[in-house]
Amino acid sequence: MNSTTLYFNPLTVNSIKTSLLVNALNIPVHFEHVVLHKANAKSETFLKLNPTGKVPVLVDGDLLLTESNAILKYLAHKHDSSLWPSDAVLQAQVLKWMFYQGGDWNKTVGVFSHRRVVLPHWGFNQQQVLSPQQLLDFHDILHQLDLALAGRSVLVGSEISIADICLGSYFMFSKESQMPLENFVNVRRWLSHLQNTPWWQQTAQSLEDILNSSENCPV
Repeated sequence: MNSTTLYFNPLTVNSIKTSLLVNALNIPVHFEHVVLHKANAKSETFLKLNPTGKVPVLVDGDLLLTESNAILKYLAHKHDSSLWPSDAVLQAQVLKWMFYQGGDWNKTVGVFSHRRVVLPHWGFNQQQVLSPQQLLDFHDILHQLDLALAGRSVLVGSEISIADICLGSYFMFSKESQMPLENFVNVRRWLSHLQNTPWWQQTAQSLEDILNSSENCPV
């Protein structure tokens, strides 16, 4: 029996992060699906692991780990992947972007896929029109990222890192959620670089299958 289990919900951005990394590392992981949108759907077993009821949660042997960015760092380091650089300066820069994601980035960029893709798939009649202020905030934060990516194909160093996975995961549904990316040439180039990796394509295909399913998937 596999000793590594990831409790996740495939449509949530924090779970998408970890799915991308698992596919990039090509490691054996048992996925446990956690239903988030139905009352009392979370099992007692899961709530004992994380009383907050949030995903993802990683169980790796005796280790119980919550928080998606902590899971990214742990798995990349454990499996000696270049996605977590060995150089201390590059590590600090990766962490900078991961901490940055936890701030305004999360609510400003995450609102697109959450309102326009995830909630409708779950059957909620959510208001999909974003306010002028939300669109302005999105433009401002994407402008900052575009400047940071000028002349670069990745956020840190010369290779894709978990920083790219951390921020890039928010664009998994960029097309479906109609994110206005046309004015951000550097962001689009960076995103294309990620989208051309086999592990991004593998993750994207599984999510497309879920969204296109004719069944009322419990996700």
